[in-house]
Order: sequence, then structure tokens, then C-alpha cells
Amino acid sequence: MALAACGSGNSSEDTGKGPATRTSTPAPATSSADPEATAKVQLLDAYRHYWDEKAAAYAKASMSGTKLEAYAKGDALGLAQSDLKNLKTSGQVTTGKPRIDPQVTSLDLQKKVPLAEITDCVDVSAWKVLDAKTKSEVALPKNRRTKYVSNVTAERWGKRWIVLDVKPEDRAC
Repeated sequence: MALAACGSGNSSEDTGKGPATRTSTPAPATSSADPEATAKVQLLDAYRHYWDEKAAAYAKASMSGTKLEAYAKGDALGLAQSDLKNLKTSGQVTTGKPRIDPQVTSLDLQKKVPLAEITDCVDVSAWKVLDAKTKSEVALPKNRRTKYVSNVTAERWGKRWIVLDVKPEDRAC
């Protein structure tokens, strides 16, 4: 499971496990006169929704009743589905919230399918794994990385931004 996999010295596929707490204030609304600024606001909003929906799914070890598929496709969705399967098989759920601090690092609105990159600092220290039946906290490795850099790729499909890939690094932020 990704939450437990963030150990020092190990490559991680951590994608988070609870409603995302925003550590930076959202960008102010922009006028339609600056399409790039508007796209960045929309992109970060979609990314935050992705985390919120993923957190809701991890809290019950199921995508049922969430809108995760509306915000994630491809490898990002596949990784979440794999984590959910591992949670369910292990009889675990999550509680708490990760804190995120996403920054748009690349934005290409001229492509046929607009493409963006986000670099995020994800802090999962307050995100806990619980036994689904007893609700007792599951012990995780003490040396696991709880604050790390994550690189995200997203595309704009129509009017919506979709998270396609999330690559956590084994590097603190």
C-alpha cells in the first residue's frame, strides 16, 4: 500500500490517503483576459478535488460513492485502484488528511490536448492507517518518508483537467 511504502531509501508510489488539506491559499480568481492564469486556477482546483475524492475512497477502501474517476485517469487512477485493493485485502482504511502544496511547473495550452505539470509537496504525517473493524491504528515503519515531492501530469479534456500520472519521489520537501 502506498501509505506504508514511503520508507527512506525506497522508491515510493504514495499518492495519499485522506482529504487533502490545502497548505497554500488558492489562487485568486482571474479574469478571462488571462487564459493561462485561469487555466492554472482550474488545474489546481481539479487537482485538489482529485485528492479529496481519493481521500474519501481510501477512508472506506472503495471508490463507490466517490467521483475519483471524474478527476483521475490512466496511471493515476490505476495506482489509486491498486492502493484500494490493497487496503480492502488488508482490512484497512485511512483517517486524517494529507497536506498538499501544489505548484504549476509547466503549462502548455497550445497543444491539441493542453498539458500541465504540477510539483507538489505531500505531507502524509497526519494520515493514519486503521484496522477497518477495530479502528485501531496500524503500525507503520518509523523511518517511512511522510513528507515528499510528487510530480503530477494532467491534461485538459474539454473543459476539465484530468490527473493522468502521479509520481512520488523518494525525496523530502
